[in-house]
Amino acid sequence: MGKDVIYTIKEAARKLHLHEQTLRNWERAGIIKLQRFGKNRSRLFRPRDIEMCRMIQRYSGRGISLRGVKALLTMNRQLHGSLS
Repeated sequence: MGKDVIYTIKEAARKLHLHEQTLRNWERAGIIKLQRFGKNRSRLFRPRDIEMCRMIQRYSGRGISLRGVKALLTMNRQLHGSLS
């Protein structure tokens, strides 16, 4: 299998049609956990992180609060194993 694609926060936000600050807020809220690299501690988005963000978008689009999204993701991990 080839090398994983890695996105910067700017690329991930563009791919997800979101503002970069939205992704930062999700990370701050503990909904997503990203790897960091370099002196500047830049965020790395892997394909599974992008999929997690799409799931969060679906929940948020249904009017679920960030706290509710976090709870749903926790339950999903417990039922189906880790997505992140």
